[in-house]
Amino acid sequence: MLAIACLSQKGGVGKSTLARLIARTYAQGTWQVKIADFNVKQKTSVDWAALRMSQNVRPEIPAEPFTDVSKALRGDNDLVVFDGRPESDPQSLRLAQDATVVVVPTGVSGDDLAPQVRFAHELRSRGIDNRKILFVLNKTPDSEAAVKDARNYIEQAGYAVAKTHLPMKVAYINAHNIGRCIAETEYPSLNDRSMALAKEIIAKVEELQ
Repeated sequence: MLAIACLSQKGGVGKSTLARLIARTYAQGTWQVKIADFNVKQKTSVDWAALRMSQNVRPEIPAEPFTDVSKALRGDNDLVVFDGRPESDPQSLRLAQDATVVVVPTGVSGDDLAPQVRFAHELRSRGIDNRKILFVLNKTPDSEAAVKDARNYIEQAGYAVAKTHLPMKVAYINAHNIGRCIAETEYPSLNDRSMALAKEIIAKVEELQ
């Protein structure tokens, strides 16, 4: 079974957004996919999956709440996508250990970048290979300079950053509100951008398998 973890030190940077995108991309093929939602208080991915089912959106993507990593890895799934809690704790470390790739979303402000990089440093200090950590710039502003500065900050800290960044778009929010992911908006150009990011994540997985 393949596992991909979307982890973060702080909330609101896009863990669930990326977990949904990854799950949907693999589920489009013949993969049996499940999202394991470890934020059992908010259950963002669980609620989204239920909404997706109620709207009859295909492919269907089940999501379940978990507090135990071993239980999340049970079953006949080909892929489990971990949607972690916005914390640095032993559970986050365990998720990172069991995942082939750890996706770390961040905005471009220092308020997002600094704690996210510290989070990645903590994972490395506890034995996680930095090659399996992939940063994704999310909710980016209409400023290539800001995106470039954020990318340089992360790369100078020793981590890879996806070439494709996700701009702040209302269409992405609207897609989530009807049980869709960011590759299922009404705008082909935004869908293409999201799929380009998904392909980068898949390529990272294949590189490390």
